[in-house]
Amino acid sequence: MRPAFVFAPDLCTGCEACRVACGNENGAGRDTGWRQVITFNPERHPALPTLHLSLACNHCEVPACANGCPARAYRRDATTGAVLIDAAKCIGCRYCSWVCPYDAPQFDERGGVMTKCTFCAPRLESGLAPACIAACPTGALALGERPSPSPEPAFHGLGAWGLGPALTLVASRRSTPPEGLACDDATEEPPAFPPRRRKITLGAEKGLVVFTLLMPGLAAWFAGGVRFPERAPALAPLLGAAALAFALSIAHLGRPLRAWRAILGLSTSWLSREVAATGAFVALGALALAMPAAPWALGLPALLAAVLLVIAIDGVYLAVPRAAGPRFHGAESTTAFLLLAGIAADLLPVAATAAAIKVSLMAARWRAGAPGMRPWQGALRASLLVYAPVALAGPWPWTLAFARAFASETLDRTAFYGALEPSSPTSRLEAETRAALAHVSASGRA
Repeated sequence: MRPAFVFAPDLCTGCEACRVACGNENGAGRDTGWRQVITFNPERHPALPTLHLSLACNHCEVPACANGCPARAYRRDATTGAVLIDAAKCIGCRYCSWVCPYDAPQFDERGGVMTKCTFCAPRLESGLAPACIAACPTGALALGERPSPSPEPAFHGLGAWGLGPALTLVASRRSTPPEGLACDDATEEPPAFPPRRRKITLGAEKGLVVFTLLMPGLAAWFAGGVRFPERAPALAPLLGAAALAFALSIAHLGRPLRAWRAILGLSTSWLSREVAATGAFVALGALALAMPAAPWALGLPALLAAVLLVIAIDGVYLAVPRAAGPRFHGAESTTAFLLLAGIAADLLPVAATAAAIKVSLMAARWRAGAPGMRPWQGALRASLLVYAPVALAGPWPWTLAFARAFASETLDRTAFYGALEPSSPTSRLEAETRAALAHVSASGRA
């Protein structure tokens, strides 16, 4: 039998005994963060039911964490079906926590590696229930059998991701306000929620910001050199900038000495593909610059690697589950590469098209009220974008247009990281509570 968690929302009081028991069993009394108890309608507004969700790793049939891991540090236990992390293989890149929509992997600051719920595998092997289940005083958590195929559980905050989680939900009866309850202006006050610690911040990801700016910029500069050899970067600047980008991205890891493992997940991980494409572009580009007698023979393979590189960079971030809103930001590396390469290679239609796409995506985010879009930033980015192709068409040197476009990309990329935050059960429950209260308020005014 492959076990599964069974959760009954109507029996959960939000006492957090399950969370404490997890810390006692797996964290030597310290909160592991592996199990969370989050609440729909935490302020107990009478017009809405108050429901709790006790959630840990769901040990999915299609685990997003394992598929996203570039180091192949995950494995599945053959007996229990639990998805486990091998700490000796983890590089501490945190990417598994970005792509997991259930917020299961947690970063251990002391060890520099990721950790997560193990389904209390030693207890299961001894015939005991996981610690969280054993400690639940109301029977809200139980151990069941994983159905095959695993259905998608439907409840506040879970979302639907098609991963086949080992989680069965007992249907809740509390889904509407108590009958006859008046919904008045009590909902006018905005609900207060405890502050959430962001997984991704601009300050913490400065190295990744620089990497995702430098590499498309270098690739575009090289593309211009393929068409016009006199515009090609010198070998030393190419290798120096690439070395800086690599160093900053490696410094981001919890275990930098294991960085070589980042290439192992090519079959499923966009992060591994990004690393591989970066290495291929730098190696082929350096050879092409060192042997200028055959620019096309080596330049075209390097250019192909550059295209794969920018696609992989975008793939890394498109795999991150997002809240509702525009899927594309406008700061994607593919459009950045096309804009800059169009300028460096004197291809005005390519540069103008890329600029138009970026401006339209920026406007779409502005209309949707997406975060990270201050008016002055948007106006400055748009003016720089529009100016770049215009400068290319005028009498000014291409380097001026390239520099202006790169400045725009720097603003774009910093705004992108400032707004980027993976969707999680906590953020989804908060959004659902706000939406439900707004609906109740609108109904009361009507």
